[in-house]
Amino acid sequence: MQVKATYHDIWHIAYPIMLGAVAQTILGLTDTAFLARVGEVELGASALAGVYYFVLVMLGMALSIGSQILMSRKAGEGNRPAIGNIFDHSIIILMTLSVILFAVMYYLTPLFFSRVLKSHEIADACNTFIQYRSFGIFFILPVNCFRAFYTSISTTRYITYTSLVMTITNIILAYILIFGKLGFEAQGIAGAGKASAIAEVITCIFLIVITALKKDIKSFGLFRFQKISFAQINQILLISAPIFFQNLLSMGAWFLFFVFIEQLGEHQLAISNIVRSAYMVLMTPVWGYSSAANSMVSNLIGQNKPDEVFRLIKKIVTLSLLSIAGIFLLNLIDIRFLLEIMTSDKRLIEDSIHPYYVIWCGMFLFSISIVLLSSISGTGKTQVALMIETANIFIYLSYAYLTAIVFKTKLEVVWYVEVLYWITMGVCAWYYLRSNRWRNSKPL
Repeated sequence: MQVKATYHDIWHIAYPIMLGAVAQTILGLTDTAFLARVGEVELGASALAGVYYFVLVMLGMALSIGSQILMSRKAGEGNRPAIGNIFDHSIIILMTLSVILFAVMYYLTPLFFSRVLKSHEIADACNTFIQYRSFGIFFILPVNCFRAFYTSISTTRYITYTSLVMTITNIILAYILIFGKLGFEAQGIAGAGKASAIAEVITCIFLIVITALKKDIKSFGLFRFQKISFAQINQILLISAPIFFQNLLSMGAWFLFFVFIEQLGEHQLAISNIVRSAYMVLMTPVWGYSSAANSMVSNLIGQNKPDEVFRLIKKIVTLSLLSIAGIFLLNLIDIRFLLEIMTSDKRLIEDSIHPYYVIWCGMFLFSISIVLLSSISGTGKTQVALMIETANIFIYLSYAYLTAIVFKTKLEVVWYVEVLYWITMGVCAWYYLRSNRWRNSKPL
């Protein structure tokens, strides 16, 4: 369970997480590709509703990331029972949170969308999607907790298996329910919501079963729930709270970004959904390296090897940059290939080209900045990561509001906010890491 700052260990941890990110990305990508064949209203609504759902899921993921930092620290110390105890308490917290998030989605969402969206058709479509998708929250949060556990103990192959289950299930169900195949009625955006929720249910059940059957996992003492420790719950919440608010800010800003674009028109929103889906696909490998940085930095500190942290970060950034450079070179073969997967509408494809160029500029910056920010969280200084995120979100929203709402500029000009955001994020994160103030972290 103790990792080393080698390319082999980085890749061993990162690539299954990438596949896990692929599964989550494909949920949105499938909706985009299928609903683009249904209509522009459904396509635009899937962008807003999908980001809205993801915002709430990310709040739960914050607790999983906090738990991952704690479990990784205990893995570095070689303390297996402590890992199982953290996992059990994390499940208790996440299931409590899922009830709250479900209530928000199911009961408050219609009021929310009716107030913030200009188009009544898009608002109604968003409400339909969330009405069905909301049931998946009870299952996707435990799935993320399992992923945090397997990442912390460097046994990430199970993440690969669950990614395949989620991806295949979602594609099949979405095709059947959206278009009405195998005797089912065509359900459009409602079918997309149902398919994603069912895929999350099946994935959660699969994870519980394979974990219960693995003998080598029993030494961690998972699922015992012998005695609830409020001190343990408090520790998880304290390390996770800054990440919680960090995710709330970043994903909330991402949602507001699409609300601003919706004010420009339904066509601009549909274009942005195409670009967003392509962006999420391109981000996939970097999320794996980001999560690896979070876990491995914490593990090294648990081994009392802080001097190796910078060497590790530089190697992760190198791999992250190389992965994006490789994808970029492949993309040059046919610049429209990824966009054509999203939609067959030639006008949407052509109008998406310029914003698509912009996100490529942002991708190279993102591949560096997110690894640096995750490394700060891995040191246990999650409150510092929150402060950096807060400052940069202010800049992000200010630019997006001015370009989309005040000056009503071209869509690609609005999308340049991604370049600005990742530049300022990277500079702030690098400055803090170089200051070495993270070395004063208290034991977790």
